Amino acid sequence: MPRQYLIALLLAMVLGSALTVIYVKHQSRVLFSDLRDIQKQQDRAVIHWSRLQLQNSTLATHSNIEARARKTLKMRLPDTVQLVRLP
Repeated sequence: MPRQYLIALLLAMVLGSALTVIYVKHQSRVLFSDLRDIQKQQDRAVIHWSRLQLQNSTLATHSNIEARARKTLKMRLPDTVQLVRLP
């Protein structure tokens, strides 16, 4: 009788171990898939960031700022009479 219990226990342990290996392998695949998705998202964010930096440098040029100030804020250079020089 004890030998049958030992065989049953070993069989249960082998099945438990096999199920654990299957579960861990599945989790590994899921995590790897998530990692690839996050890496793709990071790549898209880096591309978007570089485009924003390019746009910022384009908009920050002196001539562009002056043109936008003239157009949207109706700004102009003051007349020489309006200039005040500080000592």
